[in-house]
Amino acid sequence: MDLPGWIAHADWGAAPAKRVVATAELRGDGYLMHAPRLVGRDGGLLDRMSVGRPALLGFDFPIGVPCAYAELAGIADFAAWVRRLDPASDFFSVSEDVADVSVARPFFPMRLVRKSPGIKREFRAALGLSESGSLRLCDLPHCGRRAASDMFWALGPQAVGKATVTGWRDVVVPGLADQACRCAIWPFDGRLRELLARSEAVIVEAYPADAYLQLGLRMGSRGTAKTRQADRCADGPLLLERCLELRVRPDPELVSQIRDGFGSDRAGEDRFDATVGLLAMIRTVRRCAEPGLPDDPAVRRREGWVFGRHVRCPPN
Repeated sequence: MDLPGWIAHADWGAAPAKRVVATAELRGDGYLMHAPRLVGRDGGLLDRMSVGRPALLGFDFPIGVPCAYAELAGIADFAAWVRRLDPASDFFSVSEDVADVSVARPFFPMRLVRKSPGIKREFRAALGLSESGSLRLCDLPHCGRRAASDMFWALGPQAVGKATVTGWRDVVVPGLADQACRCAIWPFDGRLRELLARSEAVIVEAYPADAYLQLGLRMGSRGTAKTRQADRCADGPLLLERCLELRVRPDPELVSQIRDGFGSDRAGEDRFDATVGLLAMIRTVRRCAEPGLPDDPAVRRREGWVFGRHVRCPPN
């Protein structure tokens, strides 16, 4: 497979200041990797991500829906369904009250002003989902990694609901509708090789938590925290080793950030995750012409898959 001309990974937060992208540009048979920066607020998808064409774009919010939810919502094909979503619809409104939750308005809660024991159970019941039915196959725990949060749950440090809202509403839906940029979603729209050949941008789901495993980092093991600069710094030598192995040349600013643990400010964890996610994406496209997928039609049509995630590693 010809390598993508550009690869980018965005660590996507609900707030604009928490949306950081790391990019790499193909130069000969290697990549020049740039220091992470804030995702742009203006322009088309590729302009905002600071990349040229063609590009492989990774985001750390879910791209796909649980099969059980798809059944309730009548979603046979996620890619076709998401292309029809209206960014201004109530689907993207995070409910204040669990009574407002429905299949048509699944994101909850905006906030909780008091402790509410059992509220997550009530939330799942409002959606018509069981605890297991609220997760996709790729969300289950595996290889020592804990399970992902319910994708529609929008509160708390591990929740992805609000990032999913802004990611789908502000990136995926407009990107797919942009007539100036032929955009596809892997794996729903086809095999990666074919999508890169006929598209200007291919969107994939790529999680830093999986990237830690793929790159063999210390981060993610017991006692480590990406919020600590010292822990990020401890993985610096390994990140530079991985760059050499993958024929990646980090620019001087990125080398400085890696050695410094990506700084002492609160955005250091975002810069770290964007960089790690990008390196794992490069590793994946270098290792195989087509990233692995479970032999399951539901994964390819409804649920999706995390780019580069192990296929043969059984859930914990």
